[in-house]
Amino acid sequence: MRNTPRLNRYERREMHAEKLKNDMAGTGVYIYENNTDGDLKLPKVTDSGVRQIAPKGKPGCRFQGDSYFLKWVGSPMNLLKLVEEVVPKMTFQELQAHKAKQELLLEEEAMANERQLLLDQPDCITHQGKIERVVVEPGQQPINDSVDPNQKKPDVLLTEDPLDGVEIILG
Repeated sequence: MRNTPRLNRYERREMHAEKLKNDMAGTGVYIYENNTDGDLKLPKVTDSGVRQIAPKGKPGCRFQGDSYFLKWVGSPMNLLKLVEEVVPKMTFQELQAHKAKQELLLEEEAMANERQLLLDQPDCITHQGKIERVVVEPGQQPINDSVDPNQKKPDVLLTEDPLDGVEIILG
């Protein structure tokens, strides 16, 4: 039994072209160097517009490409060597927007951690020992703290008789 509908020739060609486009796509900008002793023919045109790369040590052995070529770096293929990653320069407005976005993400993460139950959080162990977490809400003040540390409040008895409500059973 067939799970997918039958496709005609045009639909198959369109799906194949879309798959090929997605497979050959890459992000970022990297500089690579040919790591072989011969010419290297690439399956797609590089960002610098070349398809054939000279052997290592010769002029023209370096090229600029995207992350598609990262799978050719290292084992098992070891055809290319990654020289460096080119980080595009941001304008001032893009940099400010990026910083604001990072701060917003950090705030959301902190608020999510505060809302989480203390028991749900994993133990945090450092060189000084285990850290215990205590949540203090901004509007609350700890019981022992007073508003003015220099001002001493008079002691108040909660009940007049300290043994009020306590029965002593002699046996």
